[in-house]
Amino acid sequence: MRFAIIGYYGHNNLGDELNLYEMMKLIRKQYPHADITIFSGGLPYLYYKVDYPLVLADRLGLKNYRDTLNTYDLIIIGGGGLVFFGANYFNFLMEDLKVPYIFSRVGMDDRMVNPTVVSELKDILNRAYHVSVRTTSDRMLAQKHLGLTCEVVPEAIWNYRAEKTPFVHGGKKILVSINTYASKYTGAVKKTLLGLTIPHTIYTVSMQDSANDFYFNIEATPPKRVILPEAVSLHTKASFLASSDLVITSRLHAGLMALSHGVPAIMLKSTPKVAFLLKDLELDMLHNEGHLTSATLESLVHNQQLRNSLLEKSEQMRALADTPLIPKL
Repeated sequence: MRFAIIGYYGHNNLGDELNLYEMMKLIRKQYPHADITIFSGGLPYLYYKVDYPLVLADRLGLKNYRDTLNTYDLIIIGGGGLVFFGANYFNFLMEDLKVPYIFSRVGMDDRMVNPTVVSELKDILNRAYHVSVRTTSDRMLAQKHLGLTCEVVPEAIWNYRAEKTPFVHGGKKILVSINTYASKYTGAVKKTLLGLTIPHTIYTVSMQDSANDFYFNIEATPPKRVILPEAVSLHTKASFLASSDLVITSRLHAGLMALSHGVPAIMLKSTPKVAFLLKDLELDMLHNEGHLTSATLESLVHNQQLRNSLLEKSEQMRALADTPLIPKL
């Protein structure tokens, strides 16, 4: 079987690339000899080597793109948050293809709603062979805007297990990873970190190759932070999150990676997808600058009961995420 996977790949984005890594493992559990090609509008290079073809779809042109996709047995749109009601990124699906396509464990975003786009997306998703979303809130948005009832299946990245890495600095390890969407929190985060009374070391790491992420990580942390290198493998970067005592982030997958390894994560109010994740996990860990305190950080660092609870939730999510990725054709 030949599969084409389309998503936000090739941007050195930790969450999306690890999600893809686990998606391909799920596919090969079903089809051990699967021929998988990744299509992306991303960069022409990555920091690391990959063992799959990475095709830059934007360079093909619309007709060649459709013709190429028609040579596969199944087209998979996902994972991650790809369905935006303010922009249609799927014009290549607006004419019927010869092969079936599915939307797999995607996110929905209605911060902007364009009626023309919604009409187009409604047609595209209703013609899909199968549609699944990653949270119950995404399912609600699909029903609200598209009249679409779909299955909720957690992202494949829940199956990822990072190896711990030995940090050489002393005290509790607090890792900060924020992006542009949390720029208004940088002052509050820095003030809170400066108020800590426990022995600790503060680390920063960017989830994506982005000067903006680097800038806001620096703005949000005191001068004696340790900047973890960006040009490392996916697995090394993931190990930083899994080995921390506390993560402060506005990044969905940085928080998810921490929580899935039993690490408390303060997730800053930014894009709706962060709240969607915490709602499904029934966790009260969404913070704004008004109630972010040093005492909160210190209590989370020492809360072993919370860590045990997070590991239990993670096992439940892994069981759900292990659902076969390809529906019966």
